[in-house]
Formats: sequence, structure tokens, C-alpha cells
Amino acid sequence: MIYRYGQLVPLTEADVELRLVPGTEERTSCPALYWNERGVQFVVCRTGPKRYRSYFFYTDDEQFRIGEHDYDGIEDCVRNLLQLQTDHERIRKGIFSGATAKDLGGDDEYFPPPILL
Repeated sequence: MIYRYGQLVPLTEADVELRLVPGTEERTSCPALYWNERGVQFVVCRTGPKRYRSYFFYTDDEQFRIGEHDYDGIEDCVRNLLQLQTDHERIRKGIFSGATAKDLGGDDEYFPPPILL
């Protein structure tokens, strides 16, 4: 489980097919963790021993990979995944457009960093 948005979020084990070598069409099956929260789907994949890659997506047309390189530790991979998705969500809501939380109907909830269990 992961602690996010003030609650425990269940993780689901999955298998995904990834292109591990840029520029090739070959896909490799990799174990992954998946969760869905607030309309966003998250995937953290193990691409090798101590190698991790992450993605988040809203729809088939809105898919995002976190960085061009894999991470050596799952903690850094998940932390950056959640931070970049949070930053992206702010952009989607117009927070960087000069709008204020009041304009956007935002709340003052605080969501601490995630904790992997």
C-alpha cells in the first residue's frame, strides 16, 4: 500500500511490456505496481535488478513517462513520479497561469509525502 491524499491506497501487482532499448520495437515483460487515485493511473515498473521506471496517465492520449533514464532506487522513482504528477496537475488546473486557489475553487488540504508499506 501507499499512503497518499491522507489515506492508504492499495497497490496492484501487474506485468507490463516495455521497450527497454531505445530505437527498437522489441518489448520486454516487466513486473510493475499499479494504482489509480483521483482519476490518475500510476505504474512503477522494475526494468532490472535495482532499476525502476514510472509512468502516470489520465487517458490513452495523456500518458507521461518520468525522465528518460531509469532510477536506481524505487524510492526516488516513486517520489519523482508523484511530484511530477502533482506539478502536472497544477498546470492542468491553471495554477501557473496567475489564477489563485480561490479562482480555482481549491482547498487548503495538506498531503504529506507518500510512504511505501
